[in-house]
Amino acid sequence: MSEHVVFRDMRPEDVKVITFGEPGSLIDRVDRPDVVARVARYENRIVGYAVSWLAVVHRTRRFIDVEIHPDSRERRIGTRLVRQIQQRVERPLATKAIAGSDAENFILSLGGEVYASCPPFELPRRHFGRAIESLAKVSRGPGGAISGAALAPGVLEALWEQIYVWLHDSWSPVDDSEAAHEALRQELEDLDAEATRVALIDGQPAAVAFVFVDENPTVVAETVQPDTPDGDAAVASAMSSVISWADDAGYKRVNFDGHREDPHFGPLASRLPLEGASLNLLEIPVLPAESDDRGEAASGEGGATVA
Repeated sequence: MSEHVVFRDMRPEDVKVITFGEPGSLIDRVDRPDVVARVARYENRIVGYAVSWLAVVHRTRRFIDVEIHPDSRERRIGTRLVRQIQQRVERPLATKAIAGSDAENFILSLGGEVYASCPPFELPRRHFGRAIESLAKVSRGPGGAISGAALAPGVLEALWEQIYVWLHDSWSPVDDSEAAHEALRQELEDLDAEATRVALIDGQPAAVAFVFVDENPTVVAETVQPDTPDGDAAVASAMSSVISWADDAGYKRVNFDGHREDPHFGPLASRLPLEGASLNLLEIPVLPAESDDRGEAASGEGGATVA
């Protein structure tokens, strides 16, 4: 006997009855004009949903979240939801997944590709000394890094925006709008300027290890310019100084947020005893116009037999 799944647009009231995934994160998105959202219903209950939206900062891709109820997986419901989203948009769909996970395999099965990769991000306290020794070999000894609080007002904020923009320019450019730049500035709300370290070359900022503190510090480190002379040494100096600060402050670990593709942080991260899973950034290309899937359930109600 075949089972019938019905697909339709997500409604605001759906968020209140979804019992899987993270429906709470959808409340502020469902009614936004840039959002495309679909749900799958079986036996009068929602068994899957897919939501796609345009971010403020990065707009060359649309982001997507796909969730299927555990009892309804392996039935191609997720595939159908993604294809229906693709019918309505003209940008690649992007998401994140742990390397080797079922979620990543699902995206790859849809033709997705990895466009950036994040290394393991946790540096536990027991490895602080080892990490400092490894970075010292690149930075050619201690010194050269000052606290971000020592800079003139506004300089650290300007450096954050400058680094972020050039670092993403080749693969996920920042939208050239005031809203995008304001969003970047808002990311500094949790910045610890005192703990942040700035490596100097000839008295000028050459690299910054920005420190965001929650339960444990998270560090974003790179050079001020893509072609900074002695960039590896400058980033290593700033990172080493932050780890020393975290050690003195008694933190249990330091987290790093960056990509293997980052020109200076990436190679340095590969030298450190980092732990945890690697995270991949994936994109699903735009659905070809000639695809049979493009004409199916483009709007409103649509049915599909569960495979």
